[in-house]
Amino acid sequence: MTKIFHYGLPLAFGLLLLLSWTDALFWGAGTQVQSFENKAAVKTPVFRPDLLDPFPRDAEAYFNDQFPWKGLFQRFNAKLQALTNRRSPLPDLVVVGQDEWLYKGGLQLDIYRGKRRFTPAELNQVVDELLARRDSIRARGGKYYLAIAPLKHHIYPEFLPDHVRPLNQQYAARQLYAALDQTELPYIDLHTPLRNFALNHLPLHLRPRPEKYSAKNDLYFRTDHHWTVKAGLLAAQTITDRMIADGFPLQPLDTSTYTISVKPAKGMTLAQIIGADRPDQDFSQTLHHDWTTKEVPRADITIPDRFPYKQNYVRQRLKTNARDRTELPSLFVNRESFGENLIHPLSEHFSSTFFLFDEWKHHLNLPDYDREGGDIYLQLIWEGFLFNLLEIPQDDGKW
Repeated sequence: MTKIFHYGLPLAFGLLLLLSWTDALFWGAGTQVQSFENKAAVKTPVFRPDLLDPFPRDAEAYFNDQFPWKGLFQRFNAKLQALTNRRSPLPDLVVVGQDEWLYKGGLQLDIYRGKRRFTPAELNQVVDELLARRDSIRARGGKYYLAIAPLKHHIYPEFLPDHVRPLNQQYAARQLYAALDQTELPYIDLHTPLRNFALNHLPLHLRPRPEKYSAKNDLYFRTDHHWTVKAGLLAAQTITDRMIADGFPLQPLDTSTYTISVKPAKGMTLAQIIGADRPDQDFSQTLHHDWTTKEVPRADITIPDRFPYKQNYVRQRLKTNARDRTELPSLFVNRESFGENLIHPLSEHFSSTFFLFDEWKHHLNLPDYDREGGDIYLQLIWEGFLFNLLEIPQDDGKW
């Protein structure tokens, strides 16, 4: 038996490698299973006789990325992990929760647990930066607001696995809220209203009767870290209510005038990363309304070459009614992907809305604001990017 394992396992492994590369060259059966890791492939390692130490590591990483059955093995591993211990095959990237809910791992999980919080020095640095931004906008005649789009973990902690528990309830966003309470910088707390809504409209379990499941009140996707149009609608309502309370002549957002349609969707980004996506694994939402704004093409604005979502770099909407365009305030929003579901409902309440996707940097972008104007400047940032406000951003503060 010892000889079988001693010689048989290496031989079987060699035959498997030979079969995979033969398949890649002639048949392509296993290579059709796509790999999902949301990262660029490792470059070909350079062999240097005078510096051999990093070569084995780099060669292994290159082989792992080039292995033709990589996607097949990833999906097999995902199914095996889910079947045997309900754990993610890539726990640093994706956390497998209950009832097929998936969450971001890594830095975002540490933020939820309160493991990664602001140090006193970092908190002072961020507050000083935000106050400087407020003053810059105020000097130009506008009013600055900060809004933080919550992590999915904070809105739906019920579906996190049992081993994930917060270490500190005063997580980074709450630290920042408390610090800003000591200043005159206006911020808009989206955590509280979204969490309260989720508590009153907890998603149903998929089993045992998935045909009865309705996702119209789901605030986040099951298999993605983004919020839904329902969450965007509630966030837009919270934002406009705050601005109305501050004296801006806006009409309150009436959610009853909006309808949401739902349809099954393929497993999204988090499911794809761990190779566990399948048809009808999630639900998509579409927001419907009698829109009173129109999209304004901005061919005059140069889109950075490296920006991956060309159509979303700038989005501008304008009120179709001429009187509204003169009587309502204008809005400038600096955002990332979480601002997408705010574009339509927010635009209904302003003369003009200009949304800038600044490549996840979350700078102030004064040249753009000076060009576009705006009575109100809204800085919308996903909680997972909160540490990007530091002078030296968090290494893992990216998607």
